Amino acid sequence: MTDTTSPSTGGTASDPIEPTSPESLAVLADGALAGRTALVTGGGSGIGRASALLMARLGAQVRVVGRSAESLEETARRASAAGYAGDVTWTVTDIREPENIDALLNTVATDFGHLDILVNNAGGQFVSPAESLSYKGFRAVARLNLDATWYLTVRTAERFMLPAGYGKVVSIVMSPQRGIPGMAHSSAARSAIESLMRTLAVEWGPRGVRTVAIAPGYVHTEALTRYGVDIDGLARTSPLRRVESADEVAALIAFVASAAGDYITGTTLVADGGLNTAAPGPSE
Repeated sequence: MTDTTSPSTGGTASDPIEPTSPESLAVLADGALAGRTALVTGGGSGIGRASALLMARLGAQVRVVGRSAESLEETARRASAAGYAGDVTWTVTDIREPENIDALLNTVATDFGHLDILVNNAGGQFVSPAESLSYKGFRAVARLNLDATWYLTVRTAERFMLPAGYGKVVSIVMSPQRGIPGMAHSSAARSAIESLMRTLAVEWGPRGVRTVAIAPGYVHTEALTRYGVDIDGLARTSPLRRVESADEVAALIAFVASAAGDYITGTTLVADGGLNTAAPGPSE
């Protein structure tokens, strides 16, 4: 990301380069995550990359995971070039397969010894009317957005967090929550994750593990640009009349992961510029 224009200080929704928000990152103190380790899925771009870089700046040792070696390596390269206090390392894996998750956690155990923060950011979907969704298509989306998140979360907690009496799990879901036409599969899976975070917060809270969902709005990422989405049109659906930057989401993730977020659990933090309250319903 070479453009450092904050969307709140002059960036426009139609900027061809992903906007960044240095002001939102600056509020977090260097060293806030010193001594912590973090695992970020989907860490090769967008929210995942921004979160990994910020947590490394704050002192965490970060492992990013995804299916593209090139994009993951670029995340690590940026952290190294910036001279952050924490390192970013990477592992190529497909978290849809449980055995891959087991192998990944073996590697984390060997390299880190412990794991304090898990950011469930990986996800994917496609637009389709609900009645046109095939069983295979629905399951493909649910398998990544729900099944993989569930399995990685419970295995991480079982292996690292619960024995240590400490852990933070942050799962990225979606807003608006009122219903998004063409997103029945992803909406169902992401809503299930919100419910999962609430349930795990009750089960694991007495043992020191916090679980939180974060629901961004429309985030201006490489993926959004690649899909040919009308960024200006999306901006007009938000009361703030702009789309969100990945940095703004990353800052909230890091806040929850820091000591400042120690009393936050079992809830969904909506950071969508008011989209959830203002977006038209599916029939409008």
